[in-house]
Amino acid sequence: MRRQPLRAAGAGVVTGGARSPEATLRPGEGAAESSAGPSLEALEQEVRALREALEQEHSEIQRMESGLAELHMRNACEEYLHRLERRIQVLENKEVDTVQWRIENIEEVRRNYSKGQFLASPEFSAGGLDGFSFHLYPRGDDFAEEGYCSLYFHVPRDTRISRTLFLGRTRHGPAEADSLKNCGISEMCVLSNEIDKATGSIVIGVEGLQILSSPNIAETRTKLTLDPPRPAPSVG
Repeated sequence: MRRQPLRAAGAGVVTGGARSPEATLRPGEGAAESSAGPSLEALEQEVRALREALEQEHSEIQRMESGLAELHMRNACEEYLHRLERRIQVLENKEVDTVQWRIENIEEVRRNYSKGQFLASPEFSAGGLDGFSFHLYPRGDDFAEEGYCSLYFHVPRDTRISRTLFLGRTRHGPAEADSLKNCGISEMCVLSNEIDKATGSIVIGVEGLQILSSPNIAETRTKLTLDPPRPAPSVG
């Protein structure tokens, strides 16, 4: 009886002296294939996706930078236009020497203010100079007696003026003033005595305003010198 020879695990089958086509694995070869990383094609796809994302991010940054530049330019233009408008107002108001500010419903306004609190007017220009404003203390400043209101006229820095302040029928002036001296009256008047009973309003203001000195006063021109003509372009 012939005995079938036993093959070792993984050994090839020998038939007629030739080795069978079955592969013989060396130790560790199967594990190496199973633990291999992603393929080259997958890596290239991932790189392309990252490049596209980077390009989109770069485009978004450029769009934001363009928007910021446009916003900055718009703000700069608005600021320039505002300064230009103020400059035009200064020139238009160069001959103005009387300014009035009407305050409606003054009794209600007075109820909403405490002693030492003031109501400020918009800034305005007059006499060729910008930066004037009124401050009204409906219940008086810290130094006024009870029942009195206080009125201050704020003058631009380094400016000296002559003015008469008024509130209703009460006048103070003419007097010279600057940003520190005679800038207001602590006890201007008893406010209730100056209210227009028909409208419930008061009118405060300045009259006879003259600019005595200021480094910022707008000057108007009476003579204009034009630039010489440019040289004619050469021919040939």
